[in-house]
Amino acid sequence: MKRALVYLLTVFVLMIGCTPVARYTSPKRVAPEEPSPETSTLSPNYTTDDMLRLGTILRGYLGRPYRGTSKYDPGLDCSRFTKEVFSKFDHIDLPRTAAEQYETGQPVHRNQLLYGDLVFFDTEGGISHVGIYVGNGEFMHSSSSNGVIISKLSEHYWAKRFIGARRIL
Repeated sequence: MKRALVYLLTVFVLMIGCTPVARYTSPKRVAPEEPSPETSTLSPNYTTDDMLRLGTILRGYLGRPYRGTSKYDPGLDCSRFTKEVFSKFDHIDLPRTAAEQYETGQPVHRNQLLYGDLVFFDTEGGISHVGIYVGNGEFMHSSSSNGVIISKLSEHYWAKRFIGARRIL
């Protein structure tokens, strides 16, 4: 819960800081630099507004339980989570299992991850877990013990199980 609050506060501060109202003036005007493709943190196929919308979709899943809440709710395992998010975001129809999702999109090196990339792990032998990269070395995923949470790729458990990443967006 605390991690979710910190995440939401960070997003709020970033949004406030990006408003077009000038808070301070500089004695000389400097033209803004265009970000280079190498330093961009967004997929080249989507706008910042698109990524904010993806963030809103992701935020709606935080804390959702892994197991269903009734006999009519099948629950939300890791691959169902990623499948639902991408479907809501841009009607992208991902396969049902983590292993099948690993075969989609383009391979991405760990040090070139962008917001929205899928990250894959070997938790049971082979590709058995998937999450969505959300920046700053963190990913959102459905944990069998804690439901939908944000974890760090650098945590020992995840770092030693990381298999690869795919760019869908």
